[in-house]
Amino acid sequence: MQAQGYRVTLEHQAVHWWYRSRRELWQRQVDRAARALGYPSRRLELLDYGCATGFDLPSLARFGAAHGADIVDAGQIAAVIGGDEPAEDGPFPIHRLPADLPGLRGRFHVVTCLDVLEHMDDDVEGLRAIAALLAPGGQVVVTAPAYAWLWSGEDVISAHRRRYTRETLLRAARAAGFDVLFASYFFASVLPGVAAVVWGRRLMSKRWRAQTNLDAHPRWLGGVLRALTTAEARLVGDERLSLPAGASLVCRLRLPERS
Repeated sequence: MQAQGYRVTLEHQAVHWWYRSRRELWQRQVDRAARALGYPSRRLELLDYGCATGFDLPSLARFGAAHGADIVDAGQIAAVIGGDEPAEDGPFPIHRLPADLPGLRGRFHVVTCLDVLEHMDDDVEGLRAIAALLAPGGQVVVTAPAYAWLWSGEDVISAHRRRYTRETLLRAARAAGFDVLFASYFFASVLPGVAAVVWGRRLMSKRWRAQTNLDAHPRWLGGVLRALTTAEARLVGDERLSLPAGASLVCRLRLPERS
């Protein structure tokens, strides 16, 4: 990810409606996975794969022991964006990829992979690497951006390799050996607005490749968008609704237990 991508993420992930609604959705998906694996009577091991600075680890910790993993550590991110060096001893362990992978095999009951696959050169191999980290019967919650025709400056500054359709995401998951338990688009309620912003900028601005979509609306509109997308996130996250279109995708996968 480019330095600007890290800056944008760190600036917005706590307060922006997009991050907050996505967090609402994946927490509900993790809750379903955790309960299927014995939570709350069973202590679970959870991993956020591609965690960056570990912002989402406290949200995972309600389900058990939360870990993070990334190809860069928080200190490297701080160096890239010119921020302060973080404290070395945080409350959650963050493992280095790929160096720490051998010691983590078969350890985790639930893994989150939140807008990470699109960064990988080979997403099937990336999912296979995640599969190796799972305990038998373990589950993965994946989110990813949808539709190549929504390619924007957000994808450029975040160093994305691709955007997905439901079919291409599930094809990669099955090729990596997963069973698909649930899949849906989300952010359907804001898809027309997202498309208008993306294509308005591509047609009208020579600088569109350097522009994030997260600041594309007046601040007062954030509350309205948050209300719309939170309602959607609850329905999709609880699997009461599977949407046929949207600006993003979510799927819940299971690693089959070998007999």
